Amino acid sequence: MTSSGIGSTSNEARPSPQPTETEEVSFACLACLATILALLPGERLVCDEPLEEGARPDGLLDLLLLRISADKSSEAQRVRPLSFDMPMAALRSILAALVCAWSALAAASDGPPQKPSDETVLFGDLPAVEAASLHAQTLAEAPANITVITAAEIRRYGYRTLAEALSSVRGFYVTNDHTYHYVGVRGISLPGDFNTRFLVMLNGHPLTDNIYNSNGFFGQDFGLDMDLVERIEIIRGPTSALYGSNGMLANINVVTRSPVDAEPLRLSTETDSFGERKVSVSMAKYLGGGANLLLSASVFNNIGIAFPTEGLAVPAGVGSSFSNADGERGYHSFANLIWHDWSFTAYFNARDKQPPVGLGTSLSGDPSQHVTDSRSLVSAAYKHQAGPGELRWQISYDQYRYHDRYDYPVEGQVEPVCDYNRGDWIDSQLTYELPVAMGPLTVGLQGTWDIRSQQYNLVNGMEQDIAGQPDRSVAVFAQQQWNLSPRWKLYGGVRVDYSRNYRSFVSPRVALVYQPSARTAYKLVYGRPFRNPSAFEQFYNDGGLSYAAAPQLRPEVANTFEASMERQVTRSMALVVNGFQYRIGQVIEAVTLDDGVLQYRNAGRLVSTGLELELNGKLGGRIEASASSTFENATGGQPAVGQTENARLPNSPQLLPKARLGVPFFRDRLFLAGALQYLSARYTGSGDLLGGALLADFTATARLHPHFDLQAGVRNALDRRYQDPVYLSVDRLRGDGRSIFIKLVWRVWE
Repeated sequence: MTSSGIGSTSNEARPSPQPTETEEVSFACLACLATILALLPGERLVCDEPLEEGARPDGLLDLLLLRISADKSSEAQRVRPLSFDMPMAALRSILAALVCAWSALAAASDGPPQKPSDETVLFGDLPAVEAASLHAQTLAEAPANITVITAAEIRRYGYRTLAEALSSVRGFYVTNDHTYHYVGVRGISLPGDFNTRFLVMLNGHPLTDNIYNSNGFFGQDFGLDMDLVERIEIIRGPTSALYGSNGMLANINVVTRSPVDAEPLRLSTETDSFGERKVSVSMAKYLGGGANLLLSASVFNNIGIAFPTEGLAVPAGVGSSFSNADGERGYHSFANLIWHDWSFTAYFNARDKQPPVGLGTSLSGDPSQHVTDSRSLVSAAYKHQAGPGELRWQISYDQYRYHDRYDYPVEGQVEPVCDYNRGDWIDSQLTYELPVAMGPLTVGLQGTWDIRSQQYNLVNGMEQDIAGQPDRSVAVFAQQQWNLSPRWKLYGGVRVDYSRNYRSFVSPRVALVYQPSARTAYKLVYGRPFRNPSAFEQFYNDGGLSYAAAPQLRPEVANTFEASMERQVTRSMALVVNGFQYRIGQVIEAVTLDDGVLQYRNAGRLVSTGLELELNGKLGGRIEASASSTFENATGGQPAVGQTENARLPNSPQLLPKARLGVPFFRDRLFLAGALQYLSARYTGSGDLLGGALLADFTATARLHPHFDLQAGVRNALDRRYQDPVYLSVDRLRGDGRSIFIKLVWRVWE
């Protein structure tokens, strides 16, 4: 996983002092050991003395060696969570020590940063990213801390869904309620939320729907096969200054493979021990006249797993478990035509899922219950050199369809209730990037027009509770990059959004990037992102049966602060340190009224503070290795019974360490990979504490023939039993046990 585009200095600048070979090996081994030790459950985390000012790279051992003491008297079969009660003053002290120590290291190199040669670039050819500033940049230059997952990593580590790929990323975690996957970042993933505080984009186009404002498709409901992904750009921090609503915590941009680079014809099939069956086909062809076409389609049908019925309301006649109510089936399709300065995209998909566990008082284990989602779009994008700058224009038609059926027991009878949501909208954006004396200036205009935003129920065939008020919005934005010196870059951006349904909002972002050498980059970022209420939160009500009409809701507003350091500490290893604090006010939450009915209100605030460490690179030039650990404390929201007002958020782990290793064999014809991650204890929405879990995954990828690949893997190899906090008829659901998958790829033509 690539985390920074940093290489060594050129011969023209005075180089930084280089560690010796012994120092490199000692540093890499001890730093990896320190992070892996964090995987072990403990009672108290204690950092050793802070790094002394002026220390050389090996002095970082004082910071990275973490002392963890385990409680030997813990209850049987229960993992005690690591305590992370770090006060703000302590966190500030740690961040100050990091900045001071690494500033002293940077002072050793007083030459301007130079572009390194290919031989000295860490990780070889690093991909440029565009989503952070709307133009291509190296990871070191971008005004954010960024992780990139490449197509090679997706293949080698066997990521079959977007959720699997994101769960490998520093600071990210995934919850699965067997209807949807929910992604947490910065310790924020509230049960019952719809993944609304970050953005997921496809080639720079947001996939946010206009009903729930959700970015919640991460399993097979994400309509793109992972084999088509060229890279995934994960941009931490606020992005509302460029993209508007929802860009609060992070931005996930999925970039597809170009038709020019794709295989002419590719077939694949896969299956797993949970009953998944999937077949996909893709083809790419040069059509002549400068036109290239990529087409892809897949179908899947999953049986699902068995669930115990203990504590669940189930239909009559269901025994102690049920195994026919967790199925899933659907299709993906994707097309991309590029012709000169134009790119045309079509993205159509649908998924029908059986929810094994009901909502509210609905039944569980009922095969007739289902949830169907479809998120589709067609778009055209144009890019052309116009005068001294570059002009970009895109227009798209987006569609969201949802319907479900849940059965409710009413006076000894079963009453089916169906929800329908239909969203259609047009989006267009025009940007112009102009090179000016101090650095590139980007200005843009965006407009969104809701054609339909409709929500209604069917109860016993009768249509009820039609809600929806289509929105119209327009935004103007600008971002300027100032190249203050060869070492310093300042980014300033602002966006003004106006919505017919909600008030206008101004979103600024300021970032300072300092590169004392090609080996090191420091970044400070401040932003004021926002999230508008969704149509569901603002307008949906069922006459007081379960939801009451909401008052006029205000946008959620955040003040975000990030400080990061990215440094090549040896010739083949990079270290990333990232501290953050998020203060989100006017949080939109469903509040329970006196009569038990829910009503959305601006109810409170969330605060998340944390520190991330990551070490990644190659050992011996061949073995891929990475280790990371995230320490975070997220508080606020509505306290559960018996909790204080500023208690920890539900579904918020305070410790999230990860490690990964990949080894090639037989001239890269075989690649063996293993990954570990520890998910510390989390609270449920009702205030109960669920134990943590250590999860292990293994994958083997073999090139059987120039045209055939075979991949096999095991997930949760230790078969750990754990539970995820959820928002269903129960507040927790067991996580998936051990599973095995096999995938065969046939490249018919190359």
